[in-house]
Amino acid sequence: MVSSTTQAMDTRKLISIIALGIVLSWTQSVAADDYEDERELFIAAEAALSAGDDAAFRRIKPKLRDYPLYGYLEYWELRGRLDEATPRQVAAFLERHGDEPVAGTLRSSWLHQLGKAGDWNNYLRFYKPQGSVTLQCYEVRARLAAGKDRDTALQDALALWLVGHSQPAACDPAFDQLYAAGLVTTQRLWQRIRLAFAEQKISLAGWLAKRLSAEDREWVKRWQQAHRRPAATLKADWVQDQDNPLLREILVHAVSRLARHKPLQAWKHWQTVSATHTFSADQTGQVLRDIALYAALDNEPQAAELMSRVPASHADESLRQWRVRLALHNHDWDDALRWLDELSPQERDSETWRYWRARALEANGRKGDAKTEFTRLSEERSFYGFAASDRLKRPYRMNEIRVAHDDDQLDHIERLPGVVRARELYRTGMRQEARREWYLATRGLSDADLRLAALLAHRWGWHDRAIVTASEARYWSDLALRFPLPHRDSIFSTARRYELDPALIYGVIRQESAFMEDARSPVGALGLMQLMPATGQQTARALNIRYGGSDALLQSDQNIRLGSAYLRKLLDRYNGSPVLAAAAYNAGPHRVSRWLPRDEAMDADLWMELIPFRETRSYVRRVLAYATVFEWRLQRPVTPISQRLPVVRQRY
Repeated sequence: MVSSTTQAMDTRKLISIIALGIVLSWTQSVAADDYEDERELFIAAEAALSAGDDAAFRRIKPKLRDYPLYGYLEYWELRGRLDEATPRQVAAFLERHGDEPVAGTLRSSWLHQLGKAGDWNNYLRFYKPQGSVTLQCYEVRARLAAGKDRDTALQDALALWLVGHSQPAACDPAFDQLYAAGLVTTQRLWQRIRLAFAEQKISLAGWLAKRLSAEDREWVKRWQQAHRRPAATLKADWVQDQDNPLLREILVHAVSRLARHKPLQAWKHWQTVSATHTFSADQTGQVLRDIALYAALDNEPQAAELMSRVPASHADESLRQWRVRLALHNHDWDDALRWLDELSPQERDSETWRYWRARALEANGRKGDAKTEFTRLSEERSFYGFAASDRLKRPYRMNEIRVAHDDDQLDHIERLPGVVRARELYRTGMRQEARREWYLATRGLSDADLRLAALLAHRWGWHDRAIVTASEARYWSDLALRFPLPHRDSIFSTARRYELDPALIYGVIRQESAFMEDARSPVGALGLMQLMPATGQQTARALNIRYGGSDALLQSDQNIRLGSAYLRKLLDRYNGSPVLAAAAYNAGPHRVSRWLPRDEAMDADLWMELIPFRETRSYVRRVLAYATVFEWRLQRPVTPISQRLPVVRQRY
């Protein structure tokens, strides 16, 4: 058996040989303005450093002094021995690379090290404003240790303390000084406890209560009970025996909490407690708004009546729009038009509510007014624009206008140092670093220059940055740029395998990841089609194919195959309905099953509008609209969007 030490030595030797070969070939390169050879050399240097082959790294590094990514080599080298670095060495690095992202990253690491060591003099020397709360707390501690402007430092510590969630442990010494200075008063403790309950950080509220009096601690326990068991709290004896401002706060929390899952039960309890306790107009409006809104989201029969009880002062955007949706659900077109008129001017001008106004006008027999609104909408390249065109039996308007550009202007953007570094990092496969460079390089550009940057990224095949940058430039009309066609062979072969519309696969990818192959969502979804590892594993098992673990989901072909197979499964479950399949892909089949009509079948556009989750409503519309645009981009016959909207039934 070969030992791990021997294997490591062999690996280092191999890397050294490869790196030396690249060095020799690089010195013979004749293309002075082509970074291909330097790029290979850079990759070899990074590999040598990762393998611990310092000798190979030192041989390669001098050859890359003029390469745009030379700063990364210096950063990796210094980061590897940061615990031994001197302030002078760090300062010199920051001076050389101060305008590059690596400088900010190294500064952050250095500050963490200085903060942990309590080297407050150097901390203040190197500190620049940071987004990290830990580093902000270290900075306050450094000022307190230096004894400079102590009052201001304590006020900054108080601002960090007065939040509804726990802060990092690095903040505790600064907070201890707040307590010692008497700045954490009972009033401020209650202020933070209220913030904690608002953020549902119940344990934090209990921890803070330890500094309160015994009587106040009892009230915090009651509030915790109200959060965990709202129905039981609302029936408790101590609720009926007294009435005071704090009790009313707790009751409002309990009723609103109960309304999330049982709005009608919450309404009954509210009728009882509001008859015996003196709630403010604001508290009453808040509770009535919560009860009515959750009743609407649960499609409760009493929802419309509860909506009517909400005072105008508490009819926020969500409530106003759900009043319209309830009227649409009940086919009460007069009420729908009435509530549409109650929307804000900005809301009324959105495509969603222009479409439903036209539908309501049409249902009320006002055909001419409806046609006028549908005609306006049919000019748009969107779900509602396509739906309006179908009702008028008109062809779709794609309204494509490619980004106009001058070669000199494009060349200027391409030569920006940050753009050059981003391109090189992208081409070496370091995509996270590439995106960071791209963000910093483009964040100060004008809209016109952003359009050019988007065009560059598109030409490089960096489609996710092209799409994001075009959006930042508020330029929506270059469809080749915004709806590219990568992975074509994989998508078409997979579509044939699972009898899917390739445009629909493209639509899902475009919405899920915007073609970012290494996309990772906060909840753990991975890759182009944003599959959860468990879903990928289950789908692979069902297909009897090798899964390869969650990392396999970051491989485009594997992700497309598993994601498409899962989409096929959802389409089969819902009798081929793209609407329900898309909704289930986003929110899960169990939720879609709960959202199906209770009584009779429903038009798909109306069912989509009644989806309780804003994200899922938007998701379904976009996937269907994107699929339509991709069909056009693929030069295939465009499927009318109405054909993608089969009636939604009660059961599947």
